Amino acid sequence: MEQPRGFEEGGNNVWRLQKILYGTMQGAYDWTQNLDKTFEDHGYYRSKADPQIYSRVWNDEFILTSTWTDDILGALFTL
Repeated sequence: MEQPRGFEEGGNNVWRLQKILYGTMQGAYDWTQNLDKTFEDHGYYRSKADPQIYSRVWNDEFILTSTWTDDILGALFTL
């Protein structure tokens, strides 16, 4: 990507993101907020000890998930 005229180093103009890009700090924050809301909408609870751990009891099963960046590990236990 090339900078348009006026955006060179020391210029008075700045770029503005039109949409959130994967890899930006804001993108990671928004992804986490979206993931948290999705888990909550499905009845999961976030762990107080580790915010990447979500759990839920459904029928006779205990469901446990761990999410780190884009890696997800899930476990299902029968009660």
